[in-house]
Amino acid sequence: MSEEYGSVESILASVQWDRWQFMLSTPKLCKQDVAVISHSHRDHWATNLTEKDTIFLPASVVIPKGFQSLRNVYRVEYSTHMEKLRLTALNQDRLEALLRPAVPKPHAFWWLVSTGPQQRRARVLFIGDVAMNDVSTARAMIAEMFRRDLPIHGVLLPSFGGVLAHEAKHAMDLATSIERFAYECRDIHDITVAALPHPIDASWADYNAAPVPLPP
Repeated sequence: MSEEYGSVESILASVQWDRWQFMLSTPKLCKQDVAVISHSHRDHWATNLTEKDTIFLPASVVIPKGFQSLRNVYRVEYSTHMEKLRLTALNQDRLEALLRPAVPKPHAFWWLVSTGPQQRRARVLFIGDVAMNDVSTARAMIAEMFRRDLPIHGVLLPSFGGVLAHEAKHAMDLATSIERFAYECRDIHDITVAALPHPIDASWADYNAAPVPLPP
């Protein structure tokens, strides 16, 4: 296993991902206490966001009711960096620029979080929430990144139970699609797979995050 994979745990531990944290003992890559937000849905905004040093938010995302008084929000138009981390927000236009064909609008912004110099950079893809079409887009993106010799070393995916939403026609469609994709990431590309319980832990994950409480 290459040395980039040793940085994946540190990336996971360095950031709060929407309302999930990975309780890992590995050294963090930044001194600040930071969160990265994927979209405006209120069930992804935790009660502890007021305590963060910085909340990274895509520029076009609307802050939900109950959080509009936050003073620690840093809006990211495209990419930013802090200490040893670089954070890039990926929307429909940027995914289409990478993949060329038309891409369905993702359910949420994706984030590519990386560290290290280009030749040894570890890259983690954070997908905080998905619709059915997003799984195919994620599969195509990862394949294209490997084709360009810009491999993804870690991926964060929501872990659903039965849900009739997000374009799913049957209750287990989304959970099954994500599970299949997670195994492809690990078995084909040797990618570390981490789960964001939404609401259940994932048997397919190398790591399951801990949820942070939501407002009442």
